[in-house]
Amino acid sequence: MKAIIAGGGTGGHLFPAIALAEELRSRMADLPLLFVGVEGGVEASVLATRGWDFEGIRASGLQGKRFLSRLRSLTLIPSGLIRSLSILRQFRPDVVVGFGGYASAAIVLSGVLARVPTVIHEQNALPGLANRWLGKIVDRVAVAFDGASDCFPKSKVRVTGNPVRAELFGVNRAEAVTRLDLDPDRLTILIFGGSQGAHRLNQALMEALPMLADERERIQFIHATGPRDLSSVRQGYDAGGYRAVVEPFFQAMAVAYAVADLCFCRAGAGTVAELCALGKPSVLVPFPFAANDHQRYNAEALVASGGARMVLDRDLSGATVAEIIRTLLRDRAGLETMARRAKALAKPDAAIRLADLVTLTASQAPGVKCHMFGPELRHGTGSCDHV
Repeated sequence: MKAIIAGGGTGGHLFPAIALAEELRSRMADLPLLFVGVEGGVEASVLATRGWDFEGIRASGLQGKRFLSRLRSLTLIPSGLIRSLSILRQFRPDVVVGFGGYASAAIVLSGVLARVPTVIHEQNALPGLANRWLGKIVDRVAVAFDGASDCFPKSKVRVTGNPVRAELFGVNRAEAVTRLDLDPDRLTILIFGGSQGAHRLNQALMEALPMLADERERIQFIHATGPRDLSSVRQGYDAGGYRAVVEPFFQAMAVAYAVADLCFCRAGAGTVAELCALGKPSVLVPFPFAANDHQRYNAEALVASGGARMVLDRDLSGATVAEIIRTLLRDRAGLETMARRAKALAKPDAAIRLADLVTLTASQAPGVKCHMFGPELRHGTGSCDHV
């Protein structure tokens, strides 16, 4: 089998794709596998450090853009399709898997046009327009949330969960406390907002610090600020006399998660899946400008289980943050309950389920002649040992 995995633009699309790739390679060490993403996107550097083969195409999003930016994005579509078809012609995959992101739609559509077996994975509780449309023409659809199944043809959809990268597991709290030079007896609060941080979260936490001064010796912080707010956030913790580890971005998120007793974060699908897999209580602040407000739907799924609290971005303030921290500081049993309920939503075998679906799709596809490419593509033989 040969596989193309497409997606990127954000960690929410990229890291589940990496988790699938790791699972497939664990089954077939010599599996030819190619990632496709946005030319010059974050995925290029992330994948290079991990040793994965990567090809980029020029693509840009449409939703939430001004007219001229949207027009530019539309002009990139033809070249993106041509580039995608060229990649398919050269690599000759048995299956194409799309995880969303600007480049994913082009390569998946090209796979459909070239009659290559195709699978898409929808990470969010509310699927985006591109995946809803692609779901009608691809061979199979995998979804992370049960409710998302209603947006796709029943005969194609499977609930797999959202794959979580294996690197997040295996670090215990004692080890993490030592590595970060923290106090094991304090409530540890982890704040993060993606690779670029979240200014609103940073601002609210800084506003909350003076209101928590009397709890200073009982709490500590791990804060991923993004590059823009790094200096001001560090100064805020120092001025308040708080114990805090502040970085623009944590490459070793496994360590940060391991020591965290409570997380303040956005509600991207990847983040929600990680919180559930690791059993971490959280306060979710959905990004209000996410396409179709999908982060709010992601958060609501976790809040409904009792595994998280949600604060809408418009309601976020220092006073709100301080009140939540103060309340949960005195309710460790409540934090433990939230952790258990978040963990109960996890699908720890999501990568296995998705890999099964991908290999099944590839192995069941007949050998067909693709007139677009000329020579017959090498399709699955039906001999996969893992289905």
